[in-house]
Amino acid sequence: MTYAEEILHLMREDEAVREVLASTGELFHGYHPQMEKVHLRNAQRLQELIEKNGFPTIPLVGEEACTAALRIILHAISWPEFMRAQEPALTDLAKAGQVPKSYVAFLIDRIRFYEGRKQIYGTNADWDENGILRVTEVEDEQNLNSRRAEMGLSSLETLVITPMDGDYHPPDPAKRHKEYIEWTHKTGWRKS
Repeated sequence: MTYAEEILHLMREDEAVREVLASTGELFHGYHPQMEKVHLRNAQRLQELIEKNGFPTIPLVGEEACTAALRIILHAISWPEFMRAQEPALTDLAKAGQVPKSYVAFLIDRIRFYEGRKQIYGTNADWDENGILRVTEVEDEQNLNSRRAEMGLSSLETLVITPMDGDYHPPDPAKRHKEYIEWTHKTGWRKS
């Protein structure tokens, strides 16, 4: 199996498990252990592949496999050290046109989101205390759309934010938020 084929295989496994859990509704009630297991296993394998072959850039593996690798990194949410370690190299690779800039924006924001910091590009949304899905706080809102444009993202006003299953709203937003904060401490995103 080539480097690209292996990365695509990992992402297909992720998508298959996600699809099953979404069909039963289990995906939408916290971070499902089966999904977490796939995400961690894929990230560990990707790390091994990167150490052996270098980062799977577009010139090395093609755009589809490169994007799949970036998605694997974004899905490794219970392994903060891995996600954080990818940011500097991916930022440089994006500047060189070797990986899509948009995924680097997603990574930077996802790290900040889980750490409880303001986002730079406004790529993460969460339910507020009223159960409404909204983009979480961003730095320098006045220049947000220009930063988004630099990373190949459309303006925030053009986005339609919908939950993954289309109709899900947490039944108890306050409880969900409390569980989320506890999870960020347990996984090491935030310090006590």
